[in-house]
Amino acid sequence: MTNIESNSLPVPAYAGGNLAITLSPVVGTPHKKHAEMFIPGEEELEDGEMRVTVLGSGNPWPTRAQASASILVEVGNPEGDMFLFDLGTGAVANFASLKLPVNALNKLFISHLHADHIGDLLTLSGSLSKVGRADGPVYVWGPSGSEPRLGTKHFCEAIEEALAWNNAADKGAINPDSQKIVATEFDFSQTQVVYDANGVKVTSFPVVHCISGSVGYRLDFADLSFCFSGDARPSWPLVNACQGGVDLLIHECFPPAEALAASSGLSIERAAMALNAAHTSPKAAGKVFNMVKPRVAGLYHTLLSPDIITMIFKELGSVYKGPFVQTQDMTVFNITKESIITRQAKQVDQWPPIPGKQRAPYTPVVEEPPEWWVDATISLD
Repeated sequence: MTNIESNSLPVPAYAGGNLAITLSPVVGTPHKKHAEMFIPGEEELEDGEMRVTVLGSGNPWPTRAQASASILVEVGNPEGDMFLFDLGTGAVANFASLKLPVNALNKLFISHLHADHIGDLLTLSGSLSKVGRADGPVYVWGPSGSEPRLGTKHFCEAIEEALAWNNAADKGAINPDSQKIVATEFDFSQTQVVYDANGVKVTSFPVVHCISGSVGYRLDFADLSFCFSGDARPSWPLVNACQGGVDLLIHECFPPAEALAASSGLSIERAAMALNAAHTSPKAAGKVFNMVKPRVAGLYHTLLSPDIITMIFKELGSVYKGPFVQTQDMTVFNITKESIITRQAKQVDQWPPIPGKQRAPYTPVVEEPPEWWVDATISLD
C-alpha cells in the first residue's frame, strides 16, 4: 500500500463517488450477493447479522459533506434493536436517509462530552418526539467526569432543562414520556459492562483524550463484535478490550499536523497540540490495528479531501497491512461470520420520518390556549 496514488482510490461521496473508500470492500466469502451500493429500505437485516452505519465521520465543524461524530449499530435480534454511539451535529439528518423507524432510536452511548459528539441530542429528544419517537424516553449511557458537573448525568439534566420551553409548548399533543432523557452514568475509569439485554452486550473502557472522562465501547452480539474508540490517543484499555478479536474496529484518525493546519485554517502550533495531546495519527492508528488485528479496521474523525485521504492511506499502509476503510458519512458495514461487506448508502435528501410500530399508546389532549390569543388571533371565518 506504499504506492497509493489519489486516482487509485474511490472518489469521496461528496465529490460524486458512490463507493466506500477502501481497497478491501469485501472481506471473507459472502453467502449472498450484495448490491454495489446499500439501498435503504431494500435489505432486511438477517437474524444474527450486524449492520454498522457511519452517520457522522467528521469533525468539530460539521459540513454538508461530513456530519460530526456518530455511529449507528443495528442488530438482527427479534427486537430490532438500534444503538447510537455519539450523536454529533448533522447525524440525525443522515439517519433520516436510512428509512428506519424513529421510535426505535432511543439508545445513545456517549464517548465523551465534546460538543461535536452530542450536538444532535436536542434534536433526538426535542424534535423527533414530534414525528414518531413517541414510545418513551431517550436512554443515554455515558461516563462520569472528574467531578459531578463534568459527568453525563449533569449534562443530560441540563439538556432537559434547556428543552423546558420546547416540552411545555408540546404539552398535550406529545407523549410527555418521549420528552424525557434518562441518563445512566458509570465510572469512566473502569472497563465494565454497561448494557446487557436482548442478546446484546456493551462494554465501556477508558481512553486517553484531553481530560478524564472519555471512553470507548465494544458491542457484542451473536458472536460478532464492534469496537469504537471515540476520540482517543492510542490507549491500552482499548487494546485490552479487544482481546479475543473484534470484527470491526472504528478508530479515530487525524491527519498529520501540517496537513490539518493547511486544510482547517488552524495554526501549526494548535494543529500539533490537537494531534499530540488528544488524537491519533495514521501511523499510530496502524500500531493499534497491528495489536488488535480486527477483521476490518475503520478510520473516522478525519478531514476528507483527496490529498489527505491519499496521505493517510500511504502512512497507515506503511505500517499496517490488514484491510482498512476510510469512513465517510453513510459508509455501511454488513457484518456476518462469513464476511464483512463495506459500501456507501444511497442517500435520500428528503424522506419523511417513519414512526414505526407504536408500542406505547398515547391519546393527544387539546390544551387550552392562552387568554390573550382571543384578541391577538386573526379570524379565518
